[in-house]
Amino acid sequence: MLEVAAPASPERASGERFSGHESFACRYGWLPKFYDLLVQRPDLIRQDEDVMVALGIGRNMVKSVRFWAQAFGLMDDSPRSPPAPTAFAHWLLAPQHGEDPYLEDVGSLWLLHWRLAATANLAAWEVAFFEIPEREILRRFLLQRVERRAVELEKKLSATTIRQHVDIFLSCYATPLITMGQTVEESLGCPLQELGLVRLSPAGDRDELIEFARGPWRHLSPTTFLRILLDYWQLRAPHDKTIAVRALLTDFASPGLTLRLDEGSLWHLLQAAEQVSGGVVQLTDSIERRAVVLQTADVHRAKAAIKYV
Repeated sequence: MLEVAAPASPERASGERFSGHESFACRYGWLPKFYDLLVQRPDLIRQDEDVMVALGIGRNMVKSVRFWAQAFGLMDDSPRSPPAPTAFAHWLLAPQHGEDPYLEDVGSLWLLHWRLAATANLAAWEVAFFEIPEREILRRFLLQRVERRAVELEKKLSATTIRQHVDIFLSCYATPLITMGQTVEESLGCPLQELGLVRLSPAGDRDELIEFARGPWRHLSPTTFLRILLDYWQLRAPHDKTIAVRALLTDFASPGLTLRLDEGSLWHLLQAAEQVSGGVVQLTDSIERRAVVLQTADVHRAKAAIKYV
């Protein structure tokens, strides 16, 4: 049984990335269009000119699109094989049978957020979601913590690289203030802003206050949460049949931290997920501990039972 795994450490996260997004947050429409191109013409994916024409974007955005496709777990791009969509990409974005080909359901955004934070090895994401317990923090303090992370990992990065990485993180989640003559649609640069996880407000001269909102989330359905739970289970404890609720609340990459849930909100979601799981998971609630028990042979069969990859 997974009780509580060790906290994040420089050794475990030595592959953390601080760049690659090319100063662009992921934008509306990029992922479905890129998926279509990846399915239809995988031979073009590594050709900047062809991607520019196919997606109607500038040259400086091409590397960014490829970066986000990988970061969200939608593309396999090994140097030894042609780029290809992942099983998750097909499940989500396939035009005929995909769960949400145009990313119109906020549940899809929650899944993409979880995969980005928990599996993409992005330093600002791991610091912000897994290492900062505060509900509010000044931007300069977040910068300092990400800088400290780079030092711990013995990465020699410029202040500009660190600042740009933090700026992209905030651009992904925080909606900017709408300026005169600007519509709400124009202010929404990244679809993850719809989740409302991060808010920005002025904080004196040349600084901003970052507020990390907390659940419960009205737009996080039990079915979406069940999918995230099983994703986490496969990532962190694929051979375990039981996971303690405490681990789901506080462990590295856990649903509790990634979705910013307190213990009460997490427990209510687990109860709701149990109800929609069709018997795949069952909760135990005793004086000694609360836990989730897998009722299938393994987590792969559990995901298959709910028609998820």
